[in-house]
Amino acid sequence: MIVCTFGDRAPLGRLLDQSRDCYDELMVIHDGPDFEDVRSLVEPFGGRFVERPRAFSQEPHIPFAIGQARNDWILRFDTDEYPSTELKEWLREFRRTDDVDSKIAGYQWICPAWNGHKRITENWPHKFVRLFNRNRVSVVGVCENGPQPDVGYSCPKMRLRFWHEPKTPSHGLRNIFGKPRTDQAKRNLARALLGSPLDHPTWRHRTEEWPAGWQDVKEHPVLTALRRVIVWPPRQALAMVIAGDLPRPSVFFHAGIFHATVCLEYWRERRAIKKSAKPKC
Repeated sequence: MIVCTFGDRAPLGRLLDQSRDCYDELMVIHDGPDFEDVRSLVEPFGGRFVERPRAFSQEPHIPFAIGQARNDWILRFDTDEYPSTELKEWLREFRRTDDVDSKIAGYQWICPAWNGHKRITENWPHKFVRLFNRNRVSVVGVCENGPQPDVGYSCPKMRLRFWHEPKTPSHGLRNIFGKPRTDQAKRNLARALLGSPLDHPTWRHRTEEWPAGWQDVKEHPVLTALRRVIVWPPRQALAMVIAGDLPRPSVFFHAGIFHATVCLEYWRERRAIKKSAKPKC
């Protein structure tokens, strides 16, 4: 199990307590200096603790952690997440089995939306692949980017859940426009897209091409922003209905609006570079 953190000692303690016996090896990566003595929390669980240079997000550390792991199957949680009882039982059984389909690269689980006080969905959405075989995926270590399965491999969706319970809502306009971490993630991602994926930490990613969704942003930022803010919300609302959840606008609009802001931030950054490169007469 790999966890990347910046402080967050209290939620990390909950995660470690709730995921006992769900993994064979624990590695916690701290983004920058350990200012909350997270090391003393991790070591009693038998985990390896590593301080790395500040990157202002967790994703740049993931390729390093994958390479340091002693096992091929990688389990990933954020500090403010933890597995449900059913998922814990499944993970413990998964550790004991050798019978895993050789064409499965990873698994996707449901992560219900959280409003800061309670869960407001039950069956939606399925999040990024959180358990994966490192020999069947590639990773570019930039914000909001998860493992990409190799061609010919699948990442099936399972009706198992993990809980994401931060202090504030996990969705909505305040999350997008009023949360410093979200604003930092948007800027980091937009600036990363100005260059090549090979400029960033990677795992088994060897081309100049970005994963498909991000390549769209690079090539057509404004059009992609419009598409994501117009097409994604109704599509996600329908997915919520099909899953059996009440379609809440604050939830189904979230991803489209956030990604549109990333597109426009990238467009603004790219435009500023082009203007500064013009010769002055």
